[in-house]
Amino acid sequence: MVWNHTIGQEKTKNHLTYLLESNQVPHAQLFNSACGRGGLVLAIEFAWELVRLAQEQKEGKSLGALCQSPNLHFIYPVVKKGTEKVVYASDYSAEWYAFLNENPYGDYTDWFDHIAVGNKQGIIAVSEIEKLHQQLYLKAFGGGNKVCILWGVEKMNASAANAFLKLLEEPPENTYFILLCEQTENVLPTVLSRCQEIALPPIEEKALDRTLPEDLEGKLQLLKQASGDYRKLRTLISDKEEKHYELLLVQGLRSAFKAKGNKSVVVDLMHWANELAQLGREKQKAFLRFGIQFFRDAFLKNYHLNELVHYQSETGFDLDKLAPYIHSNNIQELTALFEQQHYYIQRNANAKMMFTELSLQLTRLINSPSPK
Repeated sequence: MVWNHTIGQEKTKNHLTYLLESNQVPHAQLFNSACGRGGLVLAIEFAWELVRLAQEQKEGKSLGALCQSPNLHFIYPVVKKGTEKVVYASDYSAEWYAFLNENPYGDYTDWFDHIAVGNKQGIIAVSEIEKLHQQLYLKAFGGGNKVCILWGVEKMNASAANAFLKLLEEPPENTYFILLCEQTENVLPTVLSRCQEIALPPIEEKALDRTLPEDLEGKLQLLKQASGDYRKLRTLISDKEEKHYELLLVQGLRSAFKAKGNKSVVVDLMHWANELAQLGREKQKAFLRFGIQFFRDAFLKNYHLNELVHYQSETGFDLDKLAPYIHSNNIQELTALFEQQHYYIQRNANAKMMFTELSLQLTRLINSPSPK
């Protein structure tokens, strides 16, 4: 089996190749990992083998073009474009194939930015699964197998998840399901139980290194910071996304420091909370994840564990100066605060109220006394 698009993941490739060659492919598999580790690309290349797309058919064609096989079905989160009552993944097929060509290691944030959803949060609705049910019970084009790749299992609402469970319990003949998710805790347990789970490890550093120019400055540091995530590696190189999140977080921390006992600064905190509330929901979640890692690295600085610190400022901010304020008395609450807000965003909480509460709690926590 030839893997033309997947970066690294040699152990997983060998495992999937063995399943194919031994005719032991389960009807439902779940790839569990961050999008930047390549689960989507891996699933697509594996699906090509299941629908028997010959090697000569693949040569010279883009990833998006090759995914337009009639026996290959994609489900992914979408939003309504206008006033229509129902929207399907197929309504976004052109955008999806373009996304696969441009950013196959992208995550949900990248996808929602690609289709310009604004503050809307993409989901997989029950109507999508009902349509899929009809499609999969049709005979495969030219005979053979059908494969459904469902990207974003955790984006299914409860009705969709239960409808999809029925498909897994009574799968159509010669049909395979490949599910992809980033967090299994948000997936219906009965759906998980019907799948063979494969947890994708970080991409091997050597494989990531081969994607970089030989003369790129600071390669070793970039590879360390990327932690086996190709998307993060590309983000670090572009210096855009994390720089923006860093500027936002440092701005909020400075206001929070000053706000204790100074009511006039609370206005600045409210402006900061409003700025966060105006971000798209996926970017809000990405900001909160950045904050959790930021506090973790600041806490590790107190113990001189620099080899475990991934943070490298893009704005000239000195993490050593913040480190004494992130200590054993507040690190757990700070982490829990950001994790809780992340959870609330997934549940469509009011962003303005949520970030206002976060800013006030941040003021309390960042000013809490360190242990003696």
